[in-house]
Amino acid sequence: MNDLIISDWAYKSPRRKGRGTGRQGLQATLKYLQYRDNAQDHIQQDGQIERWVDRGLGTHYRAIFESCDRLQSKHVLAWTWVVSPAPDLMALIPDDLKRDMVCELTERIVEDYYLARGYHLPEYSYVLHNRLTDTEDGIEPLEQLHTHVILPGTAPTADTDMPMYNNGDKGHIELLKDISNRHMTEILDELIGPEWYQLRSEPKPELPPTDDLDLWFPRMEIG
Repeated sequence: MNDLIISDWAYKSPRRKGRGTGRQGLQATLKYLQYRDNAQDHIQQDGQIERWVDRGLGTHYRAIFESCDRLQSKHVLAWTWVVSPAPDLMALIPDDLKRDMVCELTERIVEDYYLARGYHLPEYSYVLHNRLTDTEDGIEPLEQLHTHVILPGTAPTADTDMPMYNNGDKGHIELLKDISNRHMTEILDELIGPEWYQLRSEPKPELPPTDDLDLWFPRMEIG
C-alpha cells in the first residue's frame, strides 16, 4: 500500500565539501530545525525553547551536535531522517491526538528499523514541525505534521558501537518504507478504523522532496 507516509534519510559527512556539509553544515542544520518558525520569522534564540524530543542525543542543537560528533563513523557524522504521514490521512485524526500520534509513529519506525538491521536502538533526537501543502487545482492546503530525526553515524550492537550505513541498492530504503507503512497502517486502524482505506483511491497532495529544508520548515508551528 502506497502513499501512507514519507520516510527518507540523508546524511552529513564529517568532511566539508561545500556549503551545508561537514561539521559546520550539521550544526547549521540543527540550529535551523530548532529555531526556524515560518517563512519570515525565527523563534527567539533565548535558550528557553525546548523543541527537541530527547532519546539520548540531546535537547538543544549544541548538545545534539556534540553527541553526533562523539558518535560519528569514518564516513557519517549524522543521519537526518524525515517522517511525514500523508496529510489527507492525518486530517482524519482528532486534533488533540495528532502530535502524540506522529511522535509515537516516529519512535516505532526508528526502533523497528534498527532492530531489523541487527542493531540496538541508538541515541537520537527529533523535532516536530508542521507546514501546509501547496494549493493546487482549487484544493485547499492541508497540514503536514512531520518530524526531523537526527541519528548518529554509529549504532550499538551486543558488543560495541558499529558504523551505520543505509544503502538504497541493498534494500534498506525498501525496508524503511515497509516498516513505516506497517506502523502507519496499524495506527490508522487503531484510531480511525477501516474507513480510512477509502482515501487511497483519491488524489493525494503533492509533497516536497525530503532533502530540501526550505520546503520543510514549519509554516505552521505546533507548541
